[in-house]
Amino acid sequence: MARTRLYPPSVDPGFPELTPTPEGWTRATFGDILDVVERPTKLRPDVTYRLLTAKRSRGGIALRGELLGREILTKTQFEAKAGDFLISRRQIIHGACGVVPEELDGAVVSNEYSTLRTRPTLSMDFLRHYAHAPYFQRTCFHSSHGVDVEKMIFKIDEWLARDVDIPPLPEQRKIAAILFSVDDAIEATREVIDQLGVVKKAMMAELFTRGVPGRHTRFKQTEIGEVPEEWRTSRIGDLLEESAYGTSTKCEPNAVGVPVLRIPNVVTERITTADLKYARMSPSDLASYALRQGDLLVIRTNGNPAYVGRSAVFPALAGDWAYASYLIRLRPKHELITPAFLHEAMRSESVRKTMQGAIRTSAGNYNLNTQGIANTVVPVPPLEEQAQIVGTAHLLGERIEAEAASLGALSAMKAALMSVLLTGEVRVRPDEEAA
Repeated sequence: MARTRLYPPSVDPGFPELTPTPEGWTRATFGDILDVVERPTKLRPDVTYRLLTAKRSRGGIALRGELLGREILTKTQFEAKAGDFLISRRQIIHGACGVVPEELDGAVVSNEYSTLRTRPTLSMDFLRHYAHAPYFQRTCFHSSHGVDVEKMIFKIDEWLARDVDIPPLPEQRKIAAILFSVDDAIEATREVIDQLGVVKKAMMAELFTRGVPGRHTRFKQTEIGEVPEEWRTSRIGDLLEESAYGTSTKCEPNAVGVPVLRIPNVVTERITTADLKYARMSPSDLASYALRQGDLLVIRTNGNPAYVGRSAVFPALAGDWAYASYLIRLRPKHELITPAFLHEAMRSESVRKTMQGAIRTSAGNYNLNTQGIANTVVPVPPLEEQAQIVGTAHLLGERIEAEAASLGALSAMKAALMSVLLTGEVRVRPDEEAA
């Protein structure tokens, strides 16, 4: 039976073909540069074993768990050594492969994995990166067989017979060093983003319970916890001119009619205008579903509970705009609360926790209605202090966005470098040849 050609997003479906071999590189087969190794280990019932897994999307090798031998169904496992290259024969078309790190030396894998070691002509550091290259991914896909993309099995012998072009070892090491340096920058940026997220979460929790630093000395207990004595608390419903569900009019992507904001335009907690859809609306419908600057759009239903209750403030956009039925429009009373502060309050950990109690499940979706939002209690500082708190949140958010942009640029740079270095389109001079 022929295979169903359903391709993972990361795989170019074209049959893998090599360009002419770059000067000085060697054309070989994967079997010429890699050895298959097997270290069968018969499990002992009372011994604890560490089990490995290869994560999809090139997530590398990780510890899946620890079990006693008697708890593992397949009684023959295979020992993995640090520096082994593991391929999941069931998940390689989704990028499940990687090198066993030192700290997982001696762990075991099932017979659903192929274990490889490099020969002297191949650097493992080079292979780490080459395994992310499109040609490597295509050869793995076209060496996998089955009628369903989720049940295809990788045929290691077929793959080992496929051709590959490899540079000399010194050039391999230089290429790997360049790509590792970008990886280090990517990891450092991710750590900065993670730390900024921790800082923002802690600072916002402090601002929503203690107020602007140095401004308050007396506090009171409320239904949402301690807040400054000067503040009051209120149901969101008492702070709104109105709340309303969006339109269920069918939307099309062909730019005819009124642009309609949907969940993808709100889920990042700021309004985005990418991937817009449009609806033809009568004047009366448009009057019902039109958006004004300062309206708050809230996600009311989704299969992911973390998305439900997320909000975004509608900015000043030219023309008429409407919103879809999976969203709720909140129109704050500006003399009581600013839209930006209500947005930040609804993002705060304490308010999110109380709002969770109003979320219901139905047919695999999580749902929040207008009454659930209306009954949620939020702190209400004076307008001046609301502005200060929002300003702090915006500064932290802008810093995180700047780091995220840097991360995106670094990731794009690595992809570009891989496309030219791993194919020989751009050559590098090995350090040991530098004069």
